[in-house]
Amino acid sequence: MPKNSGGVDGMPLEYLREISRGSLPLEVSGVTQIDKLRVLAAADMVIADLPEVGKAGSAIVREITGYGRAALSAPSPNKLA
Repeated sequence: MPKNSGGVDGMPLEYLREISRGSLPLEVSGVTQIDKLRVLAAADMVIADLPEVGKAGSAIVREITGYGRAALSAPSPNKLA
């Protein structure tokens, strides 16, 4: 199982894009990345096993949901038409 302790700096959606390029399940141990996963899970964009808030540990990303895939395929608001 791949282990990810680094990752993209920036917004959770950018991190979701990085996750989508790899294989699942994905083990994540970086605090910043786990915080981004919390946001993505709260938005129903991923299914993940997350450690308790404030406790050390790693997270396992199990799936990118339909909402997550839709967000990835939506046009970026940062790109000019």
